[in-house]
Amino acid sequence: MGTSQPRIDELQALCHRYGPGRLPRADRYEIGAGYAAAAAAFVAAVAFAAGTFVASLIGAPLTAAHPFWSGVGLVAIPFVVPAAFVAGTLVWRSLPASTPRFGAVGGVLTAVLTYVLSLAAVFFVLALYAVAAGAPEGLEAAVVELAALTTLIGIFAVVFTTWLTIPAAIVGGLVYERANGRSSAE
Repeated sequence: MGTSQPRIDELQALCHRYGPGRLPRADRYEIGAGYAAAAAAFVAAVAFAAGTFVASLIGAPLTAAHPFWSGVGLVAIPFVVPAAFVAGTLVWRSLPASTPRFGAVGGVLTAVLTYVLSLAAVFFVLALYAVAAGAPEGLEAAVVELAALTTLIGIFAVVFTTWLTIPAAIVGGLVYERANGRSSAE
């Protein structure tokens, strides 16, 4: 497999030494997968924030290279990390063991479900804020408005981050599978 094999081995060794394996119930396969997914989501969010911040410092000619996006990446952490934990746990619990390339497929499905769950959390937080701030007169209108805003946030999140989150999820899934003694290259 060339140079990618040693890198996966190095990541696996790092995960065993410093990873989330010492967290509560991490020895349970699906819970460990949730921790691994949460760690991958955290790394991706921090990498996105750092990358956009550095790009803005060096004057990258991209609209996406604005310091605003660095803040968005950091603000997303409380949404995406718990969502990734839940998504990873659910995917690893329900995906059939016979799935070819289980780690990679599980990683992609976890990333997709993480977007859905984190956007549901965003909607919930926005709804709580709207209620606390005295939502518009019609509850139905407020829900429609919040759904539209959440959809817009989701579109931006997918457009700006999938280039990073999908590969991070695939690598996270492969490393997790390998760390658990399973082959994901079947």
